Amino acid sequence: MERNKTGNARSSLVVDLLCVALLISSAVAIAYPRWRAWIDWRDEGLLAYGAVRVMNGEIPHRDFISLQPPLSYYTAAIVFKLFGTSLLSLRVFGLSIFLLLPLLIYFVARKVVGPLASFMAAAPACILGMPYMRFVPFAVWQGIVVSLTAMLLLISAARRKRRWLALPAGMLVVISALLRHDQAVYTAVAMIVLVMALSFAQTESRNLQHVLFLWLGGIAIVGIPLVIIWWTVGALPEAFRQLVVFPFATYRKTSALPFPVLFKQRSFLDAATALLFNLPPLVQSAAAIYVVQSIARRRFHFDEAVLTFFVVWSGLFFLQVLVRSDLTHLLMTLSPFFLLAAFAWSILRKRIVNRKVDILLSSALTIVTASYLWMIRSVALPDMSHETELLNLRRGSVRVANAPLIANFFQSLQAAVPQGGSILVLPYQPMFYFLGECRNPTRWNYLWPGDETEQDYQTLIAEAERDPPAVVLLSEQKEVASFAPIIIAYVNAHYDQTGSLGDIGIYVRRESD
Repeated sequence: MERNKTGNARSSLVVDLLCVALLISSAVAIAYPRWRAWIDWRDEGLLAYGAVRVMNGEIPHRDFISLQPPLSYYTAAIVFKLFGTSLLSLRVFGLSIFLLLPLLIYFVARKVVGPLASFMAAAPACILGMPYMRFVPFAVWQGIVVSLTAMLLLISAARRKRRWLALPAGMLVVISALLRHDQAVYTAVAMIVLVMALSFAQTESRNLQHVLFLWLGGIAIVGIPLVIIWWTVGALPEAFRQLVVFPFATYRKTSALPFPVLFKQRSFLDAATALLFNLPPLVQSAAAIYVVQSIARRRFHFDEAVLTFFVVWSGLFFLQVLVRSDLTHLLMTLSPFFLLAAFAWSILRKRIVNRKVDILLSSALTIVTASYLWMIRSVALPDMSHETELLNLRRGSVRVANAPLIANFFQSLQAAVPQGGSILVLPYQPMFYFLGECRNPTRWNYLWPGDETEQDYQTLIAEAERDPPAVVLLSEQKEVASFAPIIIAYVNAHYDQTGSLGDIGIYVRRESD
């Protein structure tokens, strides 16, 4: 008997190692030609320059506006301190997160299903996610990594005698909230549901309350001191306004995008992409119906408890895409859905008595899933057909098209601006601050139609005039004039246009000012 157990454990370990090796190999094959390609002038610039502002002693929310919690800027700042302030360092950090994500999904799944189902849950993360966002370690991806790690610890605490693991799981929930607060709330609710569902499952011990207490203790140990610190430095009130009030009062009005309708797409690829939006709620609804039936029939056991947890976690994550329904926001929501789909598939397999039917259905599902991922790869992966060259700037070291032209522009910008001087980039290309190694004299790193008020525009101008920018870079001038004419009037009153780069007008301050 002991030999059989040892043999089974060794076989399982070998299969796990093979699955992990295959996941890493697939992720590296996808990442290698892409991880240093192109620049996101907007959101990547926001993260990179936000980290620089933190390194200069500024505090997020208090000293500059941020729609993300503060920790992502500090983690990026640590990366810059360790490896140098450049986009290359930032991409190395992003690549590390990308390689870690499928492994975390795999190990979370392995707590409740076998290696094959776990591999099926983790494999899509190699395509649908960070590759689309060019391996930039945005706050959302940092938060997902921490949330998955917290969930792995909590499931381990609930299923084994290592109840103390619930303590670091709670601590990581707070850290996740400092990276992406909405996802941390969804994860925390799902964790409570997991413990409660396992407690009520007929085949599970009901004595899991101390797991919940340890988890709450972990939250308190990290959360209470951080709230006190953030209040002491004067950032907490602004953080509440920017992270809680703004999304409900403004963001849903100014940034909403409609949810794709499955049967109203123009092309087959558009329909396949729309299916990706509609598939999670369909699977979640079917799984929820199964859970309700199990409760009604008093068949709520371990599988039903875990399925309830995955339904709640993936359903809450999916809320992120309901307001702004674009592919970027959808891909952020899919990690818990992958786990739900894999676990639901494992339950379905248990219901199939005939082994041949099981193999046939499993093979068909695998083929369909692989074909679907192959079909939408052009949507989910960046286009690598354009020629790129290394951007020869101190903070560059990534590959972009027209690299010499871009490098010459930034070298000219640095020559025109005194060292340590300020520029103003509008409405939203904060990467210019980062690559140009110039300061933004205002609290705003972006302008977005409807996000700021007329008073905000006046405050921005007043802040700029206290430290007059040597150069203003202004793009989308007609759009800016339509929602912020006072900004255009300010630029025209104090600056002369001396050139352009694409649609970006280059304005130099008049000597008389």
